[in-house]
Amino acid sequence: MSEFDDLINDAIGDFRSAEATIPAVTPGTAAVRATVRHRRTVRLTTLSVLGALLIAAPIAAFAADPHGNNPPPVPGDSVTPVPAESATPSPASPSAGTPASTPPDGVITPAQLGAVKVDFPAFLSGQCPTKGVKLATSDPKSQTKAWVEKVVHTDLDGDAALETAALVLCRSGEAPTSQVLAFDRDAAGNIVMLGVVVPENHRANIRDITARDGGGIIADISDFVACCGQSPDEERHQDREYGWDGTKFKQVAGPTVFGDPARVTDLQVTVTDVVLGPVTNGKRTGTAKVTVKNAGPNPSGRFYVNLQNCSFPCAGQNPVFEKMWVFGGYGSPHAPLAAGGQLSETITVTVDATFTEGTVEASVTAVGLNDMKSNDDTKPANNAVNFTIRAS
Repeated sequence: MSEFDDLINDAIGDFRSAEATIPAVTPGTAAVRATVRHRRTVRLTTLSVLGALLIAAPIAAFAADPHGNNPPPVPGDSVTPVPAESATPSPASPSAGTPASTPPDGVITPAQLGAVKVDFPAFLSGQCPTKGVKLATSDPKSQTKAWVEKVVHTDLDGDAALETAALVLCRSGEAPTSQVLAFDRDAAGNIVMLGVVVPENHRANIRDITARDGGGIIADISDFVACCGQSPDEERHQDREYGWDGTKFKQVAGPTVFGDPARVTDLQVTVTDVVLGPVTNGKRTGTAKVTVKNAGPNPSGRFYVNLQNCSFPCAGQNPVFEKMWVFGGYGSPHAPLAAGGQLSETITVTVDATFTEGTVEASVTAVGLNDMKSNDDTKPANNAVNFTIRAS
């Protein structure tokens, strides 16, 4: 065995040893990115050493040749390893000239994504399983399977290589909910999730995504999804930009709220339970106190409270409530509430004598000063509350 054979074998042995010491990819964006980057560096360094040895071998052989008057042999075309960060080969069909050890990039098609089982955050509705599932590649027209609406290929994590941003939807009722997930491949070519680029938000519906100059994505966000006879013209749309800040995915540009930012605040609604009185003329009545408090830093927009999602028939020809609106109504909301302010209103409940118990949801909505477009709220979780109506 020649000295150069020994050198090449030593280089390959070092590479194998380095690969064996790399820990398996663990969940989490930072761990995935660090492991993939380390493996790319090890492979690139090894390929560079091998390339240099392959070029040096014929030249050294010529120097040792006693027939030194002959010109040196011309080495064959050398392969210059291209870092994965700048290479964008198709993962499905790498070219014949691509070294077998060149790590694949993160360009993933919907079909490739749908062929593997993935885990990702659950949808707020609880519909569509998200653990160990294969994503559909088109709308399955059911509430039992999430699907990939669109993918874009862009640098999502600042390493100059392309990754895949996938707009994933889940049908919940008439309108789907949405989130954008980041996917890449590890050094073995396995698809791994890097994290959530745009989380689900009932007030930020993701309608489309495109690649952003310099990395990241631009998301077309709407305040709601028109359905059930609503006109799409009623939707408000914004372009919001998302990218990697060095430690996590976050919004990096564009508007952050719908409505007047100076009137985005924290409106809270509370309602006392209703204890029904004695039977009179076949009916029982009771009262509830509805309170709205502005616990945020800004004055609110105009607002109203509507009663909905009853566990029993509570509207129509035999209404339980005199009206399904409190503090004005949809067409005539209450005046704005100052920061720290609080208002209460008492409502009357009337039910048949046979009624025993039921629940009702009360929700507060803030709208513009001059229109009925809703304003965002800093803590939407306390914008709705359930109260109970019971006989005793």
